[in-house]
Amino acid sequence: MSPETKTDYLDTVNPNIDWKYALASVIGTSHLDSNTTKQDYCLVTKKVINNINYFFSAVADGAGSAKFSDKSSSYICRLFTRKAEKWLSYNDIYSLNREVILSWFLHFQKVINRAVRIYNIDSIKEFATTLLFALLSEKGNIFVQIGDGVIAKGDIKDLNCVFEPQNGEYINTTYFATEKNISERFMFEFNSDNIKRLVMYTDGIEIISYNFTLKKPHINFFNPIFAQLEEFNNSGLDKNTSEFIFGFLDCERVKQKTDDDKTLVIVSSIENNNT
Repeated sequence: MSPETKTDYLDTVNPNIDWKYALASVIGTSHLDSNTTKQDYCLVTKKVINNINYFFSAVADGAGSAKFSDKSSSYICRLFTRKAEKWLSYNDIYSLNREVILSWFLHFQKVINRAVRIYNIDSIKEFATTLLFALLSEKGNIFVQIGDGVIAKGDIKDLNCVFEPQNGEYINTTYFATEKNISERFMFEFNSDNIKRLVMYTDGIEIISYNFTLKKPHINFFNPIFAQLEEFNNSGLDKNTSEFIFGFLDCERVKQKTDDDKTLVIVSSIENNNT
């Protein structure tokens, strides 16, 4: 099997910053045993808009108990990426604030609610999904999260979470993009950090990659993967490292520790000083 991947990027002319990345999304054994589909989804794109280089990454984890969460996890990743690309075509990244992001969540809910009515589905909760969304550029970075999973940034020495993974009201629960009070639930950050490394992953990997005491990823878990990625001499998708990640996440040793879907995106920045 090969890594599930969706990429869409254009070559740039003398960019100040660029990115190489690897990703994989693996179905959990619990879904194989129950003959259900993978509910994780990820979408990574790298594009030039108005002569500015942008990197987009969206990762979603559909709720295991939700009948149509595989469809909603795919839809929300595509929706946020498309909305961000369109916004940046006409606006500066600095204007991409929390209110704009809220309008995207509300658009998502409007579409899902329409499907609920048309197809007589019991509740919008049947489309419950988390979302991790990152937008990187030389002008600044946008991060959005609803639910569990991890977005972390750093370098070879350390990785720190942009947000703490969200826990719900009860144990082993979280929040979803279908929440009625989504305006209060989702987390948003804009920063101008020079991000050397970025990781994004669903909660299926947390048990093997996350230090719950320090509330941050285990750097020693990710350094060998980054070491392989950073040997890749080009920008864009590194298929070899992606296949390595897929094989690791799909191995028996990992399956014994977690039966959930597992999705991981890792990103390394490339600076070009010849501009």
